[in-house]
Amino acid sequence: MLRLLKSIKTGLYIIAIAIPVFLAGSIHIPQDLAFYSDINDMPLFRWLSANSVYFVKTYWIYLSIFLMAILALNMVVCTVDDVIKRFSFKYFIQRLSPHIIHIGVLIILLGHLISAATGFKKDIPMIVGDAFLINGIILKLKDVRFVNVTGEDQSRWKIALKIEEGGVNKDVILEPARPAFYKYGFYAKSAEKNGKVIIGIINDPGAKWQVIGAILFILGSSGILWTRYRKRKD
Repeated sequence: MLRLLKSIKTGLYIIAIAIPVFLAGSIHIPQDLAFYSDINDMPLFRWLSANSVYFVKTYWIYLSIFLMAILALNMVVCTVDDVIKRFSFKYFIQRLSPHIIHIGVLIILLGHLISAATGFKKDIPMIVGDAFLINGIILKLKDVRFVNVTGEDQSRWKIALKIEEGGVNKDVILEPARPAFYKYGFYAKSAEKNGKVIIGIINDPGAKWQVIGAILFILGSSGILWTRYRKRKD
């Protein structure tokens, strides 16, 4: 088994198998948009649990997760094996850079896995004066204002929200594409002039891991570019 996981060909075979699985997903989603419409409104595993009886529509997601897990394991084994066999201080950056990329990709996948397993998303309809309690945090909708911005055809809303927890009182202003953060992310998803709004609350614990993975991916890519530049220069 270990010998199989140490083979780069194994990774290529997994990718080859994954392509038709992803293709199946791209076919299923447009055919049943109503079913998949809320897949981005809650963590993936929670969505799968809520729709467990519809396996005929979700089988490709389970297969994708399984294949990505095997591919990640293959990547880890190949990386460790290559570092042990070919490590050299003379070619440190050249040898290590591809593995930094691999590690970055694995950490990004880990971040998505953490968010899918422990995060949550919730949309809360509110009207001015309403209060909502979520995990010990009280949200109070204080005001909704609409303002005209130069160069924009439509008015932009500003939502005044008060966040309370214990002795903490925090006043924030939510605008389109301008969320606020206090333990969770708070987003203004919509607003009406009658004072009705929808506040999106997101807890994404894997986001920091995804950022770390992205940084490592960039560092590894930069190392490869640098070594190739040095080769041409020499």
